Amino acid sequence: MSEFDLLFWAMVAAIVALGVAVASLAIGQARLREASRRDAQRLFEQMDLTLGELRDVSTALSGCLQGVQELRVRGTSAQRAAASAPAPAPSRSYDIALRLARNGASREELMSSCGMSRHEAELAVRLHGPEQRGRPLRAGAAA
Repeated sequence: MSEFDLLFWAMVAAIVALGVAVASLAIGQARLREASRRDAQRLFEQMDLTLGELRDVSTALSGCLQGVQELRVRGTSAQRAAASAPAPAPSRSYDIALRLARNGASREELMSSCGMSRHEAELAVRLHGPEQRGRPLRAGAAA
């Protein structure tokens, strides 16, 4: 075999290897192109779904805004009605309860006779009870 034959076969092998490489690159690129097309299709489908959901949310939000506007109108009319109505007279039961506390009534008596809660009755006895009359109020006791 001559050098020419050896060189010829080496070139044939290089051309075949180059052809195989180009073919594998073409196959890889075709697969990549198909995968990219599928991904783009999925993205467009997701965008369509998201757009539909956004329209639904927009519709619901406009309904909520309309409801809030109606409530605002009702609230302003209720405030106007409340402002025009005379203020109720202060309850006389607190005056009676304070008088009873000054005269030494217990917490339970204030609760039953004046309809006060336990905390209100305790506060009335502490602030207005007979033992509080002789003592000056301290800064911490008034709060």
